[in-house]
Amino acid sequence: MTNNKKQHSDTLQQIELLQSRIMQLESRAHELTKSHRQLDLIVKSTGLGTWDWYVQTGQVEFNERWANIIGYTLDELSPVSIETWMKYAHPDDLEESNRLLEEVWAGNSDFYRFESRMKHKDGHWVWVYDTGQVIEWESKGVPKRMIGTHLDISDKKATIDELDVANRQLRELSYADPLTKIPNKRAYNEEIKRELVAAKRSKTPLSLLLIDLDNFKGYNDKHGHERGDDLLHRVAQLIQDVLLRKTDFVARIGGDEFAVILPFTDLAGAHIKALKIQNAVDSEKDQGGFAKRKRDVSLSIGISSSEISLESLFENADTALYSAKKQGRNRIEVYASC
Repeated sequence: MTNNKKQHSDTLQQIELLQSRIMQLESRAHELTKSHRQLDLIVKSTGLGTWDWYVQTGQVEFNERWANIIGYTLDELSPVSIETWMKYAHPDDLEESNRLLEEVWAGNSDFYRFESRMKHKDGHWVWVYDTGQVIEWESKGVPKRMIGTHLDISDKKATIDELDVANRQLRELSYADPLTKIPNKRAYNEEIKRELVAAKRSKTPLSLLLIDLDNFKGYNDKHGHERGDDLLHRVAQLIQDVLLRKTDFVARIGGDEFAVILPFTDLAGAHIKALKIQNAVDSEKDQGGFAKRKRDVSLSIGISSSEISLESLFENADTALYSAKKQGRNRIEVYASC
């Protein structure tokens, strides 16, 4: 009788333990179901395409959204494999994608992240943000299973492209003189630095012209600032028209002062260029381009070259320009070392 009672008690305990275990499993299943629902809600609300890739076999599971991103239903793409992704991926992106995957597989990175392009059903390219992580390994360095997501970022990329264009335009504006439409002093400062470095490295000649409109203040006072602005704009255009080489560069660096950078040009070549600039202004005067004010229009030009001093290029040109002014204006002076 005693043994029967003990067996009955033990059975009850086992039943209670089993019931407790069942309750624990039911609770865990409930939490997992809740988590899955939350995850599904997140995926749907964020528009994420998901992929589950068995790397060694090539088997892949995609969700419906993954197919929708490129304009298809999942049924239209079935049966799917890793070849499905490769078929619609941009061929120029495959090399970088493989490199990033190998970084993950080698243990150098925990996550795969890549902005790539996918071919849409109607023919255009869709930008996707592709992320993934290895969740199972065959062995060290050999992935078994990866899971990841695709997010359509085409709108973001288009916005970024628009911003890039706007920034380039803003940069161009910041380097342009609004009155004459040629580069400004800021652009000149950067250009001369580059050319000085290039000339020093290549040991090729570099020349500089400093050009000043004679008696410009008097011209402004006599004819008005509007006419003065017109004169500056026209002279800038005449100088630019003379500079036929792509390497030649002109900028407005002061109120009525211009600088011309002439790479691969010695003093003799720079002097020829200065003469052409003066001749262009004279020709404009002869054709009535400056109307009745033509007698007031002339240029003084100072020339220097790296043949004398690369480091003192500007100072030497400025000295030559001062000499031209001092000797009566409307002339060209070449800096000569003492």
